[in-house]
Amino acid sequence: MTVAVVEAVSSFEDCEPTDLPPLYRAVDTDALDALFATGPGATGGRDCVVSFAFSDSYVTIENGERIVVEPETATAIASD
Repeated sequence: MTVAVVEAVSSFEDCEPTDLPPLYRAVDTDALDALFATGPGATGGRDCVVSFAFSDSYVTIENGERIVVEPETATAIASD
């Protein structure tokens, strides 16, 4: 999952994956991979949604099947 996240964000931000900050600074990468792991003996693959800020983007992973990348500012809550 972590590789897919980095690839999705680098594509969205139009940069090389190596130009991004390390993903582990934004999220526990081992936990993320375990959460969405599939296959024999895997405990992941659950129906869940995980969202976090990474680089200049906001990432949402839906059920381990869909990665949505938006500008980080799109998630800002207006305060009046």
